[in-house]
Order: sequence, then structure tokens, then C-alpha cells
Amino acid sequence: MSAALEEIAEKALQLSPQDKLALANRLLSDQLSDASEVEAAWDDEILARIEAIDNGTAIGVPFEEVIDAARTRRAK
Repeated sequence: MSAALEEIAEKALQLSPQDKLALANRLLSDQLSDASEVEAAWDDEILARIEAIDNGTAIGVPFEEVIDAARTRRAK
């Protein structure tokens, strides 16, 4: 833990329970907004992949090949 983080943590521990919850909520909300951007990007990727499958431009790999490759990598 950096010195700055240690100092912030020490000050945060001195807050009232209500202020601690407010701080935690603010920190988590910041992280969740980043997570929603990631989720939106994955949604776009999923839709693009579905479209590629539907229009025939996706190159599929048979299940057996995927499993064999995974087993080979796992065995190393």
C-alpha cells in the first residue's frame, strides 16, 4: 500500500459510520460506471459476432477441435 493510500485509509477509518458508507458508495459507483462501459463493449462484441454468424462471415471451429486444443494446452 502506498503512503498516500495508507494516509487516506487512516483518515477514512476516523469517519462516522454514515460517512464511511457514503465514501464506500462513491468509490464503488466509480468502479461500476467503468464496469458498465465494459459491459456495453461486450454487448457490442456479442452483437457483432451474432451478425457474423448470421451472415456467414464467421469461421467456426468444431467443438471437438476446441476441446482437443484445450486439453493439449492444459497438459503442458
